[in-house]
Amino acid sequence: MSRRLRNHQSNRSGRRVKRLAGVFAACVLAIPCMEGPALSAEEPAGKVTVTLSGGARIDAELLRRTDDRVILDLGHDIISIPAGRILDMRSHADEETLELDATAGIFSVGRLEAAPVSELVGRHGDSVFMVRTPAGLGSGFFISEEGHLITNYHVVEGQTNITVTLFIPTGQGYERRELKRVRILAMHPLRDLALLQIDREELGAHEISPLVISSDRDVRVGEAVFAIGNPLGLERSVTQGIVSSTTRTIGHLRFLQTDASINPGNSGGPIFNARGEVVGVVCAGATFFQGLAFGIPATDLIDFLDNWDAYLYDPSQPQNSITYLPPPFRSENENALQGLE
Repeated sequence: MSRRLRNHQSNRSGRRVKRLAGVFAACVLAIPCMEGPALSAEEPAGKVTVTLSGGARIDAELLRRTDDRVILDLGHDIISIPAGRILDMRSHADEETLELDATAGIFSVGRLEAAPVSELVGRHGDSVFMVRTPAGLGSGFFISEEGHLITNYHVVEGQTNITVTLFIPTGQGYERRELKRVRILAMHPLRDLALLQIDREELGAHEISPLVISSDRDVRVGEAVFAIGNPLGLERSVTQGIVSSTTRTIGHLRFLQTDASINPGNSGGPIFNARGEVVGVVCAGATFFQGLAFGIPATDLIDFLDNWDAYLYDPSQPQNSITYLPPPFRSENENALQGLE
């Protein structure tokens, strides 16, 4: 090959490298000029942890956030992430990972830190237990350190002999512990909810880690959720899916519909979002069709707990916690006087 040809090819390669470098530089410089509002002083800045919808986490420098995407600096690269793929974003300067609003002393609502499902199961799975009666079994979960718990009304309907089976972690695995001193405090037959309480002395020194009810009222279709319960008596089973509908109406009552696998025995257990917050209570699963399961929304659970004294349990009427008073008695003289008017 002649020297002139080699020089010509070398010049062409050099020009191509310079041209590509120029295009890359232009793309990088154009990123900060993307349309959308810049970060305000109140918004997180500096190092952030971004949790994607699939559970993956990215620690990087936040360059810019717009309504539709986030720009991150990885040090060796710059990436743009669509807002729809971001589950949660937290600043490293923000030390609070849990915001709770205690209500009435028996439950808490708030927002937790997003994490992969495997980590959330390890963090909250021990707060879910089995509820057993002579008529069958279901699931439930703790909402207070004093032993208040939630399950479905139909799980304890007409029953007074209730056993709660906990799974307590030990150095060698898990230990089953059955608690038989369980009180029914309130029941809401229409909304299929029941509030119970265990005897803390029977539990002993074991500490209860109550679950947090989601403060986010806007559960979105397509949002990832998972359930923990005891389907068909298979203890501590975890199933995962998405929210299929948030406006499913059955008998004039609104339900969450999910494709997470739900079976008899899951009833009364929690439905979690990807932050480990309770967004619903399992109440029904279609045994003849796959992919159809329903839950009571967290908003209805909060309303029940805010007004649980209106649904106080009456031991003389175990089938129904609501007492209907007889109509006021009217004497014959009062009826006659009313006729003269």
